[in-house]
Amino acid sequence: MNNRHEHEKKQFRRIFSQEGVDQLDKRFQVLESFLTTEQHVTSREIEERLAREGVKPGRGFVAETMELLCRFGFAHRLTFDDCPPRFEHRHLGLHHDHMVCTKCGSILEFKDEALERQQKELAEAYGFHMLQHKMELYGICSSCRENREQTASLAGAKPGEKFVIIGLAGGRKAQMRLASMGLRVGDHIEVVSTQPGGQLVIAVGESRFVIGQGLSMKIRVRGVREEEKEATIRSESSSPDISSPVIPLNEMKQGQEGVVVRVGGKNLLRRRILEMGINRGTNIYVEKYAPLKDPLELIVKGYHVSLRVREAAHISVENVKTVKK
Repeated sequence: MNNRHEHEKKQFRRIFSQEGVDQLDKRFQVLESFLTTEQHVTSREIEERLAREGVKPGRGFVAETMELLCRFGFAHRLTFDDCPPRFEHRHLGLHHDHMVCTKCGSILEFKDEALERQQKELAEAYGFHMLQHKMELYGICSSCRENREQTASLAGAKPGEKFVIIGLAGGRKAQMRLASMGLRVGDHIEVVSTQPGGQLVIAVGESRFVIGQGLSMKIRVRGVREEEKEATIRSESSSPDISSPVIPLNEMKQGQEGVVVRVGGKNLLRRRILEMGINRGTNIYVEKYAPLKDPLELIVKGYHVSLRVREAAHISVENVKTVKK
């Protein structure tokens, strides 16, 4: 590798001189610092390394030089998610891809010849002439996975992570807020995205919820184990894709079960229904009707709930079927 780096330095001086790039010696110092590491570094990190060596090239000079190194083929500029740009060596004739840990930010280089061949074959099958390509895999590195199954709060989770809710903290107000969203211990959730201020968008089944940072700190979770993932995949793949009509809940019969697809009504009514844990994606079972057909006795997530017929008319359900309890 040292011989390759010496070759890079000679080409740097030749090309930068030919192109009339200014402050050649100072830029050469940036190149030398860049070549001393095989890591993926930011221009700020290179600037700090130079400063420790007593070299202070000036604000923005390193970033400008790194862009020139990319322009003339000495470096690759990499942008992972919303992180600052990072740079890696560009050794001619060599190619690799990256695995990026969304927890700690570590970057692992890898190359798979079989995968490279499959990409070329795929391009040829579509009559596509591939000039270049890159692959970036985002997930959890082995070091972070060791701690992933330990319990923690939902705060600080990364997009794509899947968890099981194991506990709910906080006072009555927080408990009611979580209950109104239909979140219960044992629910499997997925982090869809993160928002400014620590907000999280999470998914429970097909329902999305926005959770503030304060509330997310009260939700205790653990990572989903591999066997649980496989069980979910098998369950989803074995489920028939059969469309069914959508009907109001008050038209369901005793002994029938359905899935909520919409909760309507005015603000106070809708809020009350949601606080019962009845929201989109919830399984709901009609246990019985009162003697005068009002109210309905329902089972929602293991809880017995009473609802007036006129209130049930604002709830739409699908996949209605008769089941035995």
